[in-house]
Amino acid sequence: MFDAQRRSGYSSSRRTRTLGILLACAVGLMLSSLALSNVTEEGPATRSIARSLAILTEVDAFLDAEYAELRERASAMAGEVTLADFPVAVSFTAEEVLATDQAGFRELLLSRSAQRVYDDGASVLREGRKDQTGLFSTENVLRRGLELLRPTPHRVFFGLTVALAIIALVLALGLGLVASAYGRLLAIGLSIFLAAAPSLALAFGVRFALRVAADGADDYLSQEFLQLGQELAWAPVRNGIIFSAGAAVLLGAGSILTRWSDARNL
Repeated sequence: MFDAQRRSGYSSSRRTRTLGILLACAVGLMLSSLALSNVTEEGPATRSIARSLAILTEVDAFLDAEYAELRERASAMAGEVTLADFPVAVSFTAEEVLATDQAGFRELLLSRSAQRVYDDGASVLREGRKDQTGLFSTENVLRRGLELLRPTPHRVFFGLTVALAIIALVLALGLGLVASAYGRLLAIGLSIFLAAAPSLALAFGVRFALRVAADGADDYLSQEFLQLGQELAWAPVRNGIIFSAGAAVLLGAGSILTRWSDARNL
């Protein structure tokens, strides 16, 4: 009878460890997918695209050369005003041009261009232009990265996140069934923490490294590119903080309730 109880306890402990490891893996994968879903959502994606376009198009230099002429054209006509030399074909009403200063028009130009890239893809950057950038140049990497910041990748990452969340929930329920009493909270909390804490540390480390690199960068293009990386790295940092805090709450509650239960049974 004693041997049977020992084998049963060992089997239960092994199932607990197995489910805990699987839950940690599922949560880790879900955090990665969630971060990608966050950065490809329309609001964050269009802001990132606008930042990328500012890098690719050198918009400040472009407006320094073109803005005064643009206002003159807007003053002389009542219809739409287009920027023939800008890499993204967008148009504005004369009122939109005249109602903003150069900084305001810069923001309007980038947001409207970003929305078009989000809707139609990076191919709009090549309309009427010959792409002469190298395969591994910063410009070409950014162009291909823009294709990820679009509705279809967002739907894929969102669906994957939901699927992984369901798997994690099923594993958590299974872990709760095989763990004993308040040990369920400890087991689930520990599994989530083992996934969230490394994810948070990695994301924070990457963001810090990008910040240090941006501070030391000499040229404008590299500095802007590194700052964009910092913005994108905030999503996994935020998610890691939330899940780590949630796991800490479960660990704390499980520990307190377990000690209370043990003290009451003495």
